[in-house]
Amino acid sequence: MAAGAPSRSAHKLAEALRVFLTPDEQRRLLAPGARAVDLGAAPGGWTWTLIHHGVRVVAVDNGPLKGDLDNALVEHLRTDGFRYRPRKPVDWLTCDIAAPPARVAALVADWIAEGHARQAIFNLKLPMKRRFDAVEQCATLMRERLDRARLQCTLRFRQLYHDREEVTGFCRVLPKRGR
Repeated sequence: MAAGAPSRSAHKLAEALRVFLTPDEQRRLLAPGARAVDLGAAPGGWTWTLIHHGVRVVAVDNGPLKGDLDNALVEHLRTDGFRYRPRKPVDWLTCDIAAPPARVAALVADWIAEGHARQAIFNLKLPMKRRFDAVEQCATLMRERLDRARLQCTLRFRQLYHDREEVTGFCRVLPKRGR
């Protein structure tokens, strides 16, 4: 585990960033000054990864954060991640909430559709049986929600090396084409 990381989940987000973003996109989209909300943040692995890119993070979780997260880049809110919404849109939503996959997929889709975040990386905790079906159901649910909002988005899912009984998703709003 990386020195100072509060949990092995830091590796999950680091891997997801490498898989879903090119090195140039990582430099551009995770530049100092970018803002993120990390839902289900405790113990803080994803927050830790984001602040090491210089991203300002609102870490939302009723549980405590561990490690070196007492930092000017981190605001910890002890509240329900399903109810929280930022006052202003953020660049990133990350979500590692332990909840049924369809509930997390709906939450992420709402955040994107309502303009609270332009892109998201999230984990879906999969059921023991019918995992592929659960991912397909979540993808359909998200696409339908984003279509109703008339957004063109990239939506990808991948089981990563550091994932266990889960799959990692990535969603990004595509720029509107000029006429």
